Amino acid sequence: MPARRRRGIRLTARSIPYAVGIGEQESTGAKAGRYVRAAGLALGASARELRKGSEAAPEPVPVAPPPPPPPAPRTGGLVGRLVFYGFVCSFVAFVLVVLRFELLLGHTTARTVFRLALAGVLLGEAWLLLSNWRGANERLGQRVLAKAWGARGPVTRGERIFARVLRDALTLIGIVFLATAVFELLSATVGT
Repeated sequence: MPARRRRGIRLTARSIPYAVGIGEQESTGAKAGRYVRAAGLALGASARELRKGSEAAPEPVPVAPPPPPPPAPRTGGLVGRLVFYGFVCSFVAFVLVVLRFELLLGHTTARTVFRLALAGVLLGEAWLLLSNWRGANERLGQRVLAKAWGARGPVTRGERIFARVLRDALTLIGIVFLATAVFELLSATVGT
């Protein structure tokens, strides 16, 4: 078996011009390097153990059940019926105005009374939709939305957006009813 080589720096007479006596002991630099390496290995092992401990599956956080859906605006009662049937009558009145149905009436007094009645119906519903008296806009919108998702308020973001767009559309319809009522009122009083 070959002789075991000892660590350390060997200086020969050829590499150094004068004679130096260095013992076969390990140098302090090599000893320090060995200590640093051992400390690094120990720290690395403890870091791995800490990582393993932190990678353990955390306990799942209990998820609370979703809150119940908000209550829907009331669509029944006197106000709910008034808004719904007023909307239907106003829509019929709007169609009659657009088709110029009063021209079929022969007498001018009958035309004027018919125009004023149409203007009154349209003004009443326009006031309900634009002023949102007692939540008229929401009540009428909820009647439509109840067909889509039942008797409850909007829960998801998409449902809230759809409900808001529907209420805005009802406001625009109220503006159209108001403009039509003003047109009929003016044509009944000034235009004769």
